Amino acid sequence: MSKIDNVLSKLDKVKANGSGKWLARCPAHEDKSPSLAIKQTEDGKILIHCFVGCHVSEVVGAVGLELSDLMPDNPAYKKGAKPPRFNKYELFNRVTYEATILSLAIRQLQGGGVLSPADCQRVKQAEYTINNIAKECRQ
Repeated sequence: MSKIDNVLSKLDKVKANGSGKWLARCPAHEDKSPSLAIKQTEDGKILIHCFVGCHVSEVVGAVGLELSDLMPDNPAYKKGAKPPRFNKYELFNRVTYEATILSLAIRQLQGGGVLSPADCQRVKQAEYTINNIAKECRQ
């Protein structure tokens, strides 16, 4: 099952709202009509927005998921593996990907939310990856 299918299967009253977009009831509050927007980006990220104002962590937590469940897997990077040499376009895409993870975590914390242990580990991995890319660029 894909990540988006997994997320959608846990929500009620899901309706397609365009290509890669859905509306559903927000599981984080008493919702009589769909107020949760779900979008899958071209690179596989799943974006969630509650128009009532629920935080993403509340939404994913209410259905037993974590923030990491909203990000695509990246099998090209394995823990403990030496980072490969990249061309400048690959470096930019990788840094952007990792920065997005950090941005999501910061927004979560700024909104008064907390990060799960798995999300904290992923933030550390993003920092590690960005630092390794920076070292590689200096070589």
